[in-house]
Amino acid sequence: MKIILLLSTLIVAAHSFAPTALVQRPTVALSAAIPDEDLSPEDKQIREIQAKWSEIRLYDRATAEAKLEGEWLEAYNNFYKQYNDDMDRMEEIVQNLKGYWEPPRIQKKSKGQKRRDRLARQMS
Repeated sequence: MKIILLLSTLIVAAHSFAPTALVQRPTVALSAAIPDEDLSPEDKQIREIQAKWSEIRLYDRATAEAKLEGEWLEAYNNFYKQYNDDMDRMEEIVQNLKGYWEPPRIQKKSKGQKRRDRLARQMS
């Protein structure tokens, strides 16, 4: 009985610190793209719009004003207006919460102030 108990504790101890075998999971390509020949015309148009927006989104303001016009310029301006509004709102929230994680510092009392406080407590 003692031998079984000893062996089981040794096995449990070894199992606790030894790396366990990894479970083999089937690989699934969740981010795989559908080939272009299998896309419907609407999906092809969406993919073209996505590619164009990926390029436009990285323009700076001057380049966008020079290169873009019409609907694309309006989309660019709306995107960055919303982005800037969100960033301003987040900065405001951070300023409001700053007092919680950085409380105001209170200066230490001087020796004389401690004596005056002690005397005031004794007199009252």
